[in-house]
Amino acid sequence: MADANRYVGAAIPNRESAMKVSGEIRYIDDIVLPGMLHAKMLLSPHPHARIKSIDTSEAQALPGVHAVIHAFNTPKHLYNSAARFYLDTSPADMPETEYIFGETVHFVGDRVAAVAADDPFIAAQAVRLIKVEYELLDPVITLKEAIAEGAPLASEFGIDSTNLCGGELAYGSHDEQEVLDAIGSSEQVLQTTFYPSRVHHAYMEPVAHIADYTRDGKLTVYTSTQNAFCFRDVLSTALHMPQHKIRVIKTVCGGAFGGKLEIMHEPVVSLLSMKTRRPVKIRLDRRETFTSTRTRHAGMLTISSGFTSDGKLTAQHVDSRLDTGAYATSGPNTVGAQSGKMFILYNAPYMFYRGASYYTNTPVAGAMRGYGCPQIMVTRETHMDQIAKILSMDPAQLRLLNCIKPYEDNCLGNNIHNARVNDCIIAGIERFDWAKRREQAERTHSSRIRRGVGMDIAVHGNGWYPVYQDITTITIRMNNDGSATLLTGTHDLGTGSRTILSQIAAEILKISPNEIEVIEADTDVTPLDLGAQASRTTYIGGNAAILTAQEIRRQLLEEASAILTVPADLLEIGEGYISNREDPDCRSSLVDVIGSAQAGTHGAQREIIATRTFESKDSIDSYAAVFCEVEVDTETGIVTPIEILSVHNSGTVINPLLFNGQVHGGIQMGLGYALSEEMEIDPGSGKMKNPNFRKYRMFTSDAMPKVDVITVEDPEAAGPFGAKSIGECATDGIAGAVVNAASHALGGIYLDRLPLRPDYILSKLEAN
Repeated sequence: MADANRYVGAAIPNRESAMKVSGEIRYIDDIVLPGMLHAKMLLSPHPHARIKSIDTSEAQALPGVHAVIHAFNTPKHLYNSAARFYLDTSPADMPETEYIFGETVHFVGDRVAAVAADDPFIAAQAVRLIKVEYELLDPVITLKEAIAEGAPLASEFGIDSTNLCGGELAYGSHDEQEVLDAIGSSEQVLQTTFYPSRVHHAYMEPVAHIADYTRDGKLTVYTSTQNAFCFRDVLSTALHMPQHKIRVIKTVCGGAFGGKLEIMHEPVVSLLSMKTRRPVKIRLDRRETFTSTRTRHAGMLTISSGFTSDGKLTAQHVDSRLDTGAYATSGPNTVGAQSGKMFILYNAPYMFYRGASYYTNTPVAGAMRGYGCPQIMVTRETHMDQIAKILSMDPAQLRLLNCIKPYEDNCLGNNIHNARVNDCIIAGIERFDWAKRREQAERTHSSRIRRGVGMDIAVHGNGWYPVYQDITTITIRMNNDGSATLLTGTHDLGTGSRTILSQIAAEILKISPNEIEVIEADTDVTPLDLGAQASRTTYIGGNAAILTAQEIRRQLLEEASAILTVPADLLEIGEGYISNREDPDCRSSLVDVIGSAQAGTHGAQREIIATRTFESKDSIDSYAAVFCEVEVDTETGIVTPIEILSVHNSGTVINPLLFNGQVHGGIQMGLGYALSEEMEIDPGSGKMKNPNFRKYRMFTSDAMPKVDVITVEDPEAAGPFGAKSIGECATDGIAGAVVNAASHALGGIYLDRLPLRPDYILSKLEAN
């Protein structure tokens, strides 16, 4: 199908690329509004404390200071910064636990007060002049502390006087006890526990927001967001303002990875702007960006499996406990999203998931690429390798035996659609020369420098359905010169989604993608979208673009039919003209067709414009198999990745250039998760010990291994031109493959936590 397409399948550069490399593109911190003030926040030095009093007199007296706000002079409207505006979610799904400024601080970095001043330096000086009296409360720093019976309360919002956030989720193919009994009666049984770490999104762009409140009562917020419409609605709740009085404009995004899906300090600058009647900007420094934004959920996941002696899974049970940090945000939702991944990768007759999130007095966890999936994938995939070790079975063959098959019903009775994970495994075995590499690696296992070869498989969804309704709306308008403007609420995070949508619309309209201007994510201008999340943009947005472009095509052909007196079904669009398929010389230019419609030459005057909404009615999934080779230095404990092969079943690839970019970026993020990244929280003070890029170790380009990317390009019937997503699936499977490769190098030692830092590797070697 892709061979017949002109633009779908073409390697077209991201339309932002030239502007970015030339330095001409404007990020939010480049925006300067007339009369703009600058804000700085006072952040809590304590992990848990009640604010007894705040003295701002010296700060307010400082020349150049225009406003000081805090818990005792601002509104008290509870909200959840991850709320999904209109969706029917229960308080258990999205507990409202946040104030713009609360009278209790819940982590080091929590908001205490904020200042608006003529420049950032005066604002910072004023913050240092604010005097706060705290009553210290018992902090809860670790997840184990939070779960322990009789633990101090990290939050006043815990369920039943515990630190449980929102409630517990539990469901499966059978009653839980039946699943546990099935495990216990199996020929073989294995239980393992894995500890995924807390990491940060580490986007290059520092967090910044601008608010501009004008005399007519209109609040305009500029922010680097993944979720403009939801931000508008959370602001409406937090500020107690009607939605039509709030406009949120997405600015160019310098990286997000889920970290800009939940509202952060936009309410603070909004209040300051409302108080001063001037635009206000806040820009967090790197320390503040680490400690006072969002993180990935750390966790403790226990998995139990029953299996036969020939490797067939009979039953599996997962118990997941996640650390949501100081506030609920998306903690329960992340548990829910994680649970769904259990039932769409392997197929055993008995499966059950139990999970919950817990409050701690640590930085707030929220959405991050994969949304709970990397945690369960690394837990499950390292567990599967241990099963293979017990059975002396090839890990790839074990997965082929148990993975879900195309169009199979899973244990819940749901059809899995075109799930080609087995094809990914088979393609990877051949491409990576799996068996030979494993054999060669094992020859090094008595040496200081040992090689290991491992793999895992992964899955990610394409949108929210059937958990929530999932829709997006797109408008396309034809311009007088034959070009088009596409208005969409979808958000381009640097991933190239605007380029993708232009390619899809161009394929229908047969005009160049360069002739389609894409306007994105402005709540007063563009149609509704539910945000760049759940790997939904290509699938949901792409299908909406097809519906809208098809209606535009119908209108163009209808007008051309009247001009040429030829039936519309005999006409075709191409090269700026609409022509008779049977008589190519009988044609009219797009310019003339559009002009004719506007002039009303053949009927009522009209604009060639269309708006269409796509609502997902299919739960489709993207799959991957990741193969990895590493070196482990047994004297230093250093694990070095040598090569990674990432094999993806993402349906038709709309743009191979952008697809490969997503996979390479996903691998880099997954390697950091596996080997080096961790937000280190001091267990005594609750402070982050490494809040900068010097101490928080990310994978840089010079440390990247050889990367190979291939696709199993089997079109998905429900996808736009057969496409499925790639964004999150590109990261989900990396950590498990790396850990399994390192375990193989060490003779199958079970590695039970992230990251695989040298001291941890050495401790495992010493223990074994």
